[in-house]
Amino acid sequence: MQSTDGFDFPAGKPDGTGYWIASALAEEEYYQLFGFWHTGEDWNRGSQDADLGDPVCSIAHGRVNVAQHYSGWGNVVLIEHLLPDGETVWSQYAHLRDMTVGEGQEILRGDQIGTIGKGDKNEFPAHLHFEVRLKDLPANKWGWKTEAHRLEVLRSYAHPSEFIRAHRPGAPTTQVTVEETSEFFTRSESEYWHEAEIGHGRHIYWTWTVSAEQGEDCWAEWQPKLPQAGLYEVFAYIPSRYATTRQARYRVSHRRGTAEVVVDQYAYSNEWASLGTYAFSAVQPALVRLSDLTGEPYTRDQAERRQIAFDAVKWVLRSEQVR
Repeated sequence: MQSTDGFDFPAGKPDGTGYWIASALAEEEYYQLFGFWHTGEDWNRGSQDADLGDPVCSIAHGRVNVAQHYSGWGNVVLIEHLLPDGETVWSQYAHLRDMTVGEGQEILRGDQIGTIGKGDKNEFPAHLHFEVRLKDLPANKWGWKTEAHRLEVLRSYAHPSEFIRAHRPGAPTTQVTVEETSEFFTRSESEYWHEAEIGHGRHIYWTWTVSAEQGEDCWAEWQPKLPQAGLYEVFAYIPSRYATTRQARYRVSHRRGTAEVVVDQYAYSNEWASLGTYAFSAVQPALVRLSDLTGEPYTRDQAERRQIAFDAVKWVLRSEQVR
């Protein structure tokens, strides 16, 4: 099987143009409505059934492991992908109206594998249920209901769009990662810092979140040395533990000012979360700042308090041209 050379989006190829995500991975709102932890993203274009019959394409080179109809799911295509580092991931496309590939078929990134449908017996509004799996699971795997299941979902599935954005075609020649153990990372002096041997590079700092009433105590900054000016996408690594805050407030200082990006760390497990793409100068300092001040209510009951993790941050050059 040919290894991947990057990943594109499954609809509106290659960049997902015109589509929006109705439900995301392990989304709390979805769980409250249906009683299950969602295992991927639901992709839509327009309103009602406007996207019915739209082409669905393989996100990367790979081999079709499953092309089959299942009760409830409808037509499902499951594709295995071999990454350049030897790791394997799987992409799944469900509720398809048509399937245009067969099991065992070798396909390339961008090849059409089917069309958007409405599920078994047309029971859903038209949409694409799309997954990126980190484990080899049955194609019709479903039924994650408990809090323990939520953690297993986050270990077994990647956030699809985040994964694709971090693995676009053409490996970036410029990528700068700042570990929290490096000289380009600084943090406040506080007695409330904790450390753990997990996450990116097997080390993180973490602390408890505070509200405005308590005031900021633990803060940290990542300040890379970028080799050239350009548009960089910024990512923060979120570890599997000590990251339960729903509103980590990352402040990104770039060439044109400062942006605040709120990240639900609780929704990630050992993943890069995108903080957006910004113009950076090789002269003006680039900076990401994060603190324990999230605004979440403080309580003395540690079982009810939120934790915030401070792990690696990376800058990936997307374009040398600054818009």
